[in-house]
Amino acid sequence: MPFRLQHAGATDVGLQRNQNEDALLLEPERRAFVICDGMGGHASGAVASQLAVATVAEALHGESNGKNGAEEMEPLVRAILAANQAVFTRSQVDPQCHGMGTTVVGARFEGEKVHVCHIGDSRIYLLRDGELSQITRDHSLINLYADHPEMVGKLGPAHSNIIVRAVGLHEYVEVEHKVVDVEDGDVYLLCSDGLVDMADDWMVREMLTAGESLEETAATLIRAANTHGGADNISVILVRAEKAQQG
Repeated sequence: MPFRLQHAGATDVGLQRNQNEDALLLEPERRAFVICDGMGGHASGAVASQLAVATVAEALHGESNGKNGAEEMEPLVRAILAANQAVFTRSQVDPQCHGMGTTVVGARFEGEKVHVCHIGDSRIYLLRDGELSQITRDHSLINLYADHPEMVGKLGPAHSNIIVRAVGLHEYVEVEHKVVDVEDGDVYLLCSDGLVDMADDWMVREMLTAGESLEETAATLIRAANTHGGADNISVILVRAEKAQQG
């Protein structure tokens, strides 16, 4: 493989929540990494996120029933569609889980490309040559307004942070999928909104460029989010791509 991947992941309940409803999946053998941020009452957000990552893992292992489309579909997209079906079905048959859902953000590395897949407002950032850029775009009401200005005013500003797409809310959901060229030294940050709501992008960049190990950087990111309020669960996955040595 042209790129060797180093990775680290961490999650924390934060300072204001009683339960961690985030879930992480690290599959280095399949070069895939996923974060889900659950939502729903009676702790069903945790059910949604854990069920989603378990289903994605099963699908990536090739153990799903394969009912989500043509074989040429990107495997991570197919896995997320399977997760959507699993979460939706559980929400229909279990009254305590009615209306539950989860965001999902994932990256699967293949050759010199990375497949970036997401639903909701969990994000992927790319640090390249010291510059930080967001490579996902939140499926949020505020971005929907930006795309459709004629809708502004139909809901008040208090609704602007609502997400408009999530895993498990409907029987089918569209997975946003893009392919990004990987370069030597790239660092990819997957995170739930518990990080970015507490730490500005410039702060994240400073922590990513501080020269610490990926494990230390993950801990630093979570500590910063808690220092600035820790209003939500915080999850991060860091992946560094390095050119494999020839010979």
